[in-house]
Amino acid sequence: MIANLGGTMTIEDALRKIALLRRVSADKGALAAERETAHRLQKVLMERYAIKAQDVPEGAAAAPTPFRLNWNYWEELLDEFNLRLSRFGGRGSFEIGKNTVAYIRLATNEWWIEERSGRGWQTTVRDNGLDSLRTYLKEHAPKTYSFSTADRRFR
Repeated sequence: MIANLGGTMTIEDALRKIALLRRVSADKGALAAERETAHRLQKVLMERYAIKAQDVPEGAAAAPTPFRLNWNYWEELLDEFNLRLSRFGGRGSFEIGKNTVAYIRLATNEWWIEERSGRGWQTTVRDNGLDSLRTYLKEHAPKTYSFSTADRRFR
């Protein structure tokens, strides 16, 4: 066992952490540096506890909770489209237009779109992850234009 700030770490703890670190990936919003750090931590834990790759459980049993993004990833994505996130606890929302609102559930990385119609608000799209939301926003977000580039060309 190795002493750490939270007490001691057992081999079972190391196996669980390695399984969770394997889930850090680009499609879940992790940056290159975060993926590299996760890989290095896996190697250190495996060396320290003499764990072989085949000893690490795979799949849902190894990690019952999904990798969770934090609000910074979602805010950075929305900044690309000049949209502002309002959030409270584990849920957030933002307006895409006058009759369209998007909601995000942070714990599950789930997002969905509701549009106003004659019958009230209807859910029109439901998906998971940053990449799918980026794809949706490229098609549906209001276009913003900056004249600053044009101004510099004519000076």
